[in-house]
Amino acid sequence: MVEALEIAYRVGGTRILDGVTARFRDNAFNVILGPNGAGKSTLLKIASGLLHPTSGEVRYDGRAIGNYDPEALAKMRGVLSQHVELAFPLPVEDVVLMGRYPHYGRAPSAHDRAIVAETLALVGMHEKRAQPYPTLSGGEQQKVQLARVLSQIWNDVEPRGPVCLFLDEPTSSLDIHYQLALLEIVRAFRERRCTIIAILHDLNVASRYGDAFFLLERGRLALETDSADAIPLGLIERVFQVRAERVPGTGTAAATWQFRL
Repeated sequence: MVEALEIAYRVGGTRILDGVTARFRDNAFNVILGPNGAGKSTLLKIASGLLHPTSGEVRYDGRAIGNYDPEALAKMRGVLSQHVELAFPLPVEDVVLMGRYPHYGRAPSAHDRAIVAETLALVGMHEKRAQPYPTLSGGEQQKVQLARVLSQIWNDVEPRGPVCLFLDEPTSSLDIHYQLALLEIVRAFRERRCTIIAILHDLNVASRYGDAFFLLERGRLALETDSADAIPLGLIERVFQVRAERVPGTGTAAATWQFRL
């Protein structure tokens, strides 16, 4: 289990997070929600070990994250940030191969390259494996970065050990088709003993894919629930400063949120 316990983070006199405790569900799609400035990305960075909290502690399976060897940590958790810049015109497959660095010594094995090929095929970028990364569109680059992160936590040795995937607004540069395709790929990783922790802005998309929801408001955890239907209407309106309406689904369609100012 990934646990963020009494997390606080301050920059100078500005409070970003204040006493946040969140216990993310194992082998589940955990969604962090909240308006801009609520502290979502900061919480994700702290939970993944990319940022140290001012106070509080992050634990993986009851063990403080700081007690893990960096190489061991790199093999068990991957992070997909909002924007990843690369200054060099590396081929796509070499960018994805970066995710395998913690797994090999001086040179990648045939097995490492097979995993790269598999993850590129998974995100629909195998045909562009030789193309220079900077020549891709923003959406294509995001798919390549997802393949890189998936290759990092890829484990095909039985029994599989638990891994964790952190995603910071992973669909922000994708069109609707690829938003849904990416989230389907990510959600399927639950079957590989993968705990997913993602920041999503679209409440309807979050409701469709999430298994657990953590709503942040001004640096504090306003709600933790295993059901999107359990998020109170009044809380949504207060936190996001909108008028909200829950529209019941018809047939097999799920209920959706509608918003207006």
